[in-house]
This record gives sequence, structure tokens and C-alpha cells, in this order.
Amino acid sequence: MKDRLLHNWHLKLVALVLATALWTAVARRPSSEIGFSAALEYQNIPPRTEVLGDITDHVEVRLRGSSSLLRTLTAQDVNLPVDVEGFTVGQEKVISLRPDMVQAPLGIEVVRVYPSQVRVLIAAITTRRVTIVPAVEGHPESGFVIDKTTVTPESLEIEGPANHVSSLDKIPSRSIDLTGRRATFRQSVDLDIADPVIRVVNPSPITVEVVIRKAKP
Repeated sequence: MKDRLLHNWHLKLVALVLATALWTAVARRPSSEIGFSAALEYQNIPPRTEVLGDITDHVEVRLRGSSSLLRTLTAQDVNLPVDVEGFTVGQEKVISLRPDMVQAPLGIEVVRVYPSQVRVLIAAITTRRVTIVPAVEGHPESGFVIDKTTVTPESLEIEGPANHVSSLDKIPSRSIDLTGRRATFRQSVDLDIADPVIRVVNPSPITVEVVIRKAKP
């Protein structure tokens, strides 16, 4: 055993000296600290559900390490996964965001996460057909009146969290200005959906026709 330990002892000594020197150089290298935007990644979301609550795509993290290493970080290098498997649908839950949950390259220390917690609600998704209501503002030219207003298509399908969709049966269009109009016209419009979590299932062009005629004497 002794002979094996002493075999090429001078090479082993050189390797030990180099390793010690390298460790000392790294240990003495001054560290830096930066703020970084890390992607918040929800994982294992059940089908036909979506995540609601304190929805944010990113959290702020404080990272510490060598300046050279910190300077090379990209958005793909740092993220914070949150596993929602097993969460009860429809029940809000508060999740703590800890530094040890952050995935960062070797040699980077995660000091702090802000915010330190998020409220999460796994909501069931449902669909519903709603009526489109054309919205107008202003008045035609004097001596002219609106005869009727039609919209094509008359309805469409929306989807979103069940508790948001269930209360809707109609959606207005963006306002159409009638000021100074004296003849029938058509105009493409967008929908005025106030709730950001509601979306159209199969978006298609929406056209409003406003029939204007002369007022009866």
C-alpha cells in the first residue's frame, strides 16, 4: 500500500499544488450580486384547466456569483418551476417561492426571490355561445336617422374559466362613430371584451352594417 501511495509521488504533489492554487484563486475571486428576471413555469396543469390568481410570467431573483459567470447568463438559464399536480380544481392555494426552487447554473447562488409567494387557482375551462351587440356613438347628419343595425356573424363561441364565462350572454363590439353619416355603410369591428381571461374560440372577421335613411318629414 505504501509503495502505491509513493508511486509517482512527485506528479501527485504537483497535481495537489495546482488544485490548491486553483481553489485558492476561485475562493479569492470577488463575487457579485445582480437582479435577474426568472421565468415562472407552471408544470403538470390538468387538461381543460388554466392557472389563475397572482398570474405573472416572471419573478425577480437576486443572484450571487463571479462577475464573469453572471455576465453570461441568459433568460433560458434561470427559471422557477411550480408543480401544480394534485391541486384541487377551483380551490385557491398560496405557494411559497423559495431560493432553492430556482434552477440556475452551477456556481450561481440564489439569494432571494420576489415575490416570495403567489396565489394560484386552477380553474376549469368552459365554452359558451354569446350574442354580438354592435355599439354605436354619435349621430348621423341632420335630417338622417338610423334605420337598423346588423352584425355578421350574430354570435360566436367564447371560452374561459367557468365562473367568468357563465355570467356572459352578450359581448359588445368596439364603438362605431356615426357622426356626420348620411348613407348606409359597413365596417369591420373588434370585440370589446373587458375580461382578459375570456377569449374567442375561433376568431373570424366581424362586420357591422348600419342602415341610414332620411328622416320622415
